[in-house]
Amino acid sequence: MVMSKKAKETVKKRADARKRGLIPSEAAARDAVLKGALAPKFDFDIDMAKFTDRQMEAVRQLDRNFQNPCVEPIKFLLYGGALGGGKSYFLRWVLVRLLMTWFFTKGLKQVQVMLACEDFPSLKDRQLSKISREFPAWLGRMYSDHTNYGRCFILAGEYGGGVLCFRNLDDASKYQSSEWAAIAIDELTKNDIETFTNLRMRLRWPGLADHECVFIGATNPGGIGHNYCKALWMDKDFPIEFIKPVDYRSMFAYVPSKAEDNPHLDAAYWQMLETLPPHLRAAFKDGSWDVFVGQAFQEWSRTYHVIESVPVPEGRPVYMTFDWGFGKPFAVGWWWIDSDGRKYRFNEWYGWNGTPDQGLRLTDSEIGEGIIKRESAMGYAVVQGDSPKVINPQITRVCDPTCFNKKPDYRGGGQGPSTAEIFMNMGLQMRPGDPSRVLKWRQFHEHLRIPRDEDGNVNGIPMVQIYSTCHHFIRTIPSLIVDPNNIEDVESSGEDHIADESALLFMMRPITQTVEAKEVRRRPDVNEVMRLEREEIWAEVNRAEEMEGMSW
Repeated sequence: MVMSKKAKETVKKRADARKRGLIPSEAAARDAVLKGALAPKFDFDIDMAKFTDRQMEAVRQLDRNFQNPCVEPIKFLLYGGALGGGKSYFLRWVLVRLLMTWFFTKGLKQVQVMLACEDFPSLKDRQLSKISREFPAWLGRMYSDHTNYGRCFILAGEYGGGVLCFRNLDDASKYQSSEWAAIAIDELTKNDIETFTNLRMRLRWPGLADHECVFIGATNPGGIGHNYCKALWMDKDFPIEFIKPVDYRSMFAYVPSKAEDNPHLDAAYWQMLETLPPHLRAAFKDGSWDVFVGQAFQEWSRTYHVIESVPVPEGRPVYMTFDWGFGKPFAVGWWWIDSDGRKYRFNEWYGWNGTPDQGLRLTDSEIGEGIIKRESAMGYAVVQGDSPKVINPQITRVCDPTCFNKKPDYRGGGQGPSTAEIFMNMGLQMRPGDPSRVLKWRQFHEHLRIPRDEDGNVNGIPMVQIYSTCHHFIRTIPSLIVDPNNIEDVESSGEDHIADESALLFMMRPITQTVEAKEVRRRPDVNEVMRLEREEIWAEVNRAEEMEGMSW
């Protein structure tokens, strides 16, 4: 068995303590708890939950809620990162710990907490099957369908009768009227930000202050929720709702865990991790949030793609790319191209409200004014008079073809001007780009590709370079995931707006001649089948009429 140095020291300390009789047996521990309080020689964390050193770091973060009021509490805790860190195990035992703590310190009985996964099969595999083996019979009772609580584990009355409810998150909105003292989500990144928002609003319980009702996530990098988890817990990039009216920023804590933190993994597990490709090994073994399983653009590297800002050389072609958005963010990027055809993203404007994948809800004219204002600051716009019009032949502007579609006139019916028309009336001349999804992602991969020689050594510069000031490109591109139904495509429910916007330039100025996308044969739907049958019938009728005409 392979153990870290800290893990070996912990195991040795426990073994020595047991030899000296300082740590009682489980039966003795139970008797101590039944007397009404934990005995001095019994340690729940070591003797019952058997938390690892890394898991204890996370436990101590939650313990801040029970300490001196001057200590800043933790309301949102994220634990995990790599495979083998004991994330699922930590969740179920830390919830039991919370229930018992509230009972022994506050006298709270029948407190309800939620332990959830993205679907029931995952809940069964990660939690239910393990609890039946790990939780001792004297701790409480498991119910498959309790009258009041559904599928749950209820602690024995001697420990407060707290209820550990098991839920799946196929539709988080169904818990809108529920209340929970704590919510723990296994593999949080497999759930979108709406799920996180819906659940955290359900944290309240009589007898507990707001900060004592905690949200605990455990997860690996990757998945549809990767972006907001990284933004909140790693990058500390908070939307306004976490700042006003109550500032929750200091109440977020992230405790990274790796497989080496778990002393119970054997050598075979480590050998399996070492056989993985480099990018998968970085995700599974090291818990990297920049490289993870299912990542759409695994070529991405801050080292090779991000550069410090330099002045745009005179005489170089300058482009502006635009992806429209209202409820979702819009994206504007400014680029210059060198003599080798390499693209440099030197500025951007991302229309979000501070919450991942939520837009500013600006009108087209407001977006146009914002573009002109920013180009004026960059020295590219020459505004005529007091109106927001600009004459600027220096910049080639490209947008999604849908920007040329007429929009409904909500004031009186009919059709109103398109986004492109509104922009053009302001002096922003737009061109329609190529939106072909498969082809544009191929170009995206080609631009991100890092040149290497036969030995795998880097011997060149990628064909796209991003200025370090373009934070949202750097934030969102590495977080995109592959469409599970089409490995050639990007999952469109992610925050892909900058990717769509940037791909417009890659398609307009491709690196190599684009190869036609392979046709994907799909099974026709019912309407298509009926149409084909009608065509075949009429073809037979026409042939019969022709034959009849020939017989005359």
